[in-house]
Amino acid sequence: MDRSEMIKKLKPRITEKRFIHSIGVEYTAASMAFVYGASVEKARIAGILHDNAKCIPTDEKLRKAEKFGLPISKSERKSPDLLHGKLGAYYARTKFDVTDEEILSAITWHTTGHPCMTLLDKIIFVADYIEPNRKMIKELPEIRHEAMTDIDKAVMHILKNTLGYLETKNDSIDEMSRETYEYYLELYRGRDFD
Repeated sequence: MDRSEMIKKLKPRITEKRFIHSIGVEYTAASMAFVYGASVEKARIAGILHDNAKCIPTDEKLRKAEKFGLPISKSERKSPDLLHGKLGAYYARTKFDVTDEEILSAITWHTTGHPCMTLLDKIIFVADYIEPNRKMIKELPEIRHEAMTDIDKAVMHILKNTLGYLETKNDSIDEMSRETYEYYLELYRGRDFD
């Protein structure tokens, strides 16, 4: 399926605001792929489709994930909106004919990350956070710079900010986000990530 067909199928599934965000992630991911020598085409596809399940109502996300036999963590049961990555990968395969496992992985993990991410996983994880349409959040200009100069530093910075933000709001923190942060913290111990 080419990009124009994907766009045609995607638009009715998400809001206009989410569509604009997805185009921003596609653009940012393609730029980052170019910088880091990853596949620009894979980055574009993962970027445009990463949120294809985002606009499914919260209670339906859990029901659909159960129906399709997707693995569901405790955090995802508590906050079913976290399932949009896994559902998005499922729909990328079944509705958009994406069979590339690297693309499907990047869609699956774009919200929480996971230990030992591939380069494409990191690109989509970071692009989702920094794309041009994002409202200005703490340290965003610095993270945007890091995204194009040191992707691992950008990943760490995003995880640190996300966990810090969730702690201040007393929101439940997804165990995969914490596990991912701790993994990269240990892996890059001694590097300046503060």
